[in-house]
Amino acid sequence: MCLSTAYLNSDGTRREVMKDVARIEAVDGGVWLINLFDERQFVENSTVRTIDLVNDHTVILERTETNAGT
Repeated sequence: MCLSTAYLNSDGTRREVMKDVARIEAVDGGVWLINLFDERQFVENSTVRTIDLVNDHTVILERTETNAGT
């Protein structure tokens, strides 16, 4: 079974968001991370940058720019 650790790149730094991610759902406004026990975490204003399921089992999310009023 391949479970991954999700990280968020924001302002030049990477921080761990969730371990044991089993499912990822990209929706308008962000990304849902769901673990094996169906615990969910929403990462607002983000998009999937990289998923590596072979080498280090990581998901890299990146903060997206929001343009208020446009």
